[in-house]
Amino acid sequence: MPFPHANLSRRTFLQLTAAAAAPLLLAACAAPTAPASGGDSAGAATQEVADVRYIAMDYDSRMQPDTQAVMDAFNSSQGAVKATLEVVSWPEGKNVILTQISGGQPPDIFNGAGQWLLEFQSAEELAPLDELMGAELLGNFWKSGIDAMSVNGQLWGMPYFLDPRGLFYRSDLFTEKGLAAPTTWADVREGAKAIHNPPAIYGMGLGPGDYWWYAWVGAIGGDGNLSRWSEDGHSLVASEAGLAAAQYLADIVLTDQTAQPSPASANRDADLQPLFLGGQMGLLQTGSWMPTIITNDAPDLQFDLAPLPVAEAGMKHANAFWPDCVMMAKQSTQKEAAAELLKFMFNAENRLQFALQRGVIPERIDVGADPGYLDPSDPLTKFKEFFVKELEAAHNVFQTPWPATGGEDETTINDALSKIWLGEASVEEAMTEAARLIDERHGLS
Repeated sequence: MPFPHANLSRRTFLQLTAAAAAPLLLAACAAPTAPASGGDSAGAATQEVADVRYIAMDYDSRMQPDTQAVMDAFNSSQGAVKATLEVVSWPEGKNVILTQISGGQPPDIFNGAGQWLLEFQSAEELAPLDELMGAELLGNFWKSGIDAMSVNGQLWGMPYFLDPRGLFYRSDLFTEKGLAAPTTWADVREGAKAIHNPPAIYGMGLGPGDYWWYAWVGAIGGDGNLSRWSEDGHSLVASEAGLAAAQYLADIVLTDQTAQPSPASANRDADLQPLFLGGQMGLLQTGSWMPTIITNDAPDLQFDLAPLPVAEAGMKHANAFWPDCVMMAKQSTQKEAAAELLKFMFNAENRLQFALQRGVIPERIDVGADPGYLDPSDPLTKFKEFFVKELEAAHNVFQTPWPATGGEDETTINDALSKIWLGEASVEEAMTEAARLIDERHGLS
């Protein structure tokens, strides 16, 4: 992160989440940890193998067996460290980790969202990784990914799931209408209007959350500062760029009326992607996993991919990503051993397998160029090449001077968009109020 952020005390951090974590029993989710060094000498003498525990989030049905295979391979490769795995669901994962941290029995390493990294680091619950991982290994990773895991120049997590975005469009419908690949907001609006024929097909997929970001980076472009925060920590959502981004989204929903029904409550995975896969949507902005999903679930769908559109022709395209990571608990008594497991998990072979299994973009530069990933005979390779290139300069959306309120700030923006889309407030009214609420939350006038 390029600027310092306000720190949370450990007490405040745990208090903020205690209510949500309370229903989870520590005994049910925390495995015993290895004894700390410096204890009974006889016990230490018999502790020849370091036990390291890893909690991973459940991305898909293959996450448990695929990750267990990595743990088994690591355990077979040496005899000094024994790794054990627990895979938990995303809705429960953060509370499981918080419960274990508050009980003094954290996992040695754990997987989660980049926003979590900021919260845990601010509460001083993470261990820095720079020295543990080493410059030689870290030099293999995209700078954008390492920067997203760093606070004030220090590394607090390993980039685990990087997902730059793009504009997917129905190439058959664009050809039928005589339209070129969309590159600007005007192209998107023109294409959506030409294709829109509800309920058979909706022109443009829109929803809360990610979709404001796509408009934000399009309003600024790749040559501008994509942070939504001023240097002194004020929100920029009601700036000229913020208003332009919201107006673009309002034009699609209210003026053109080419979005799918109920954009304010639309979910990307549950609503928008299924519509595109079913041939009922002409344009959809989503992530690097989509070509793999299309190949598996809708192999006959004719589509292509373009960069996130910009406000005006001639602007440089920009991108954003929502990085996940693997972190190490500050309370871990086996940091060196846990680092050995991390190094194994993040070697080139394992990251290549992870990318191929999940259709995601490799965090390592060498893996992104590996023939095993960019197979010239694979029809998905051109999309992989696109996203690898986009990742090089993608903006981390979790970047914020206010880690404790990241989720609340996002909700405020989404609420403003809902008011706009429902006709309850103008763009300027809604976004100005959102900026005021965000700044007020942070003690700024």
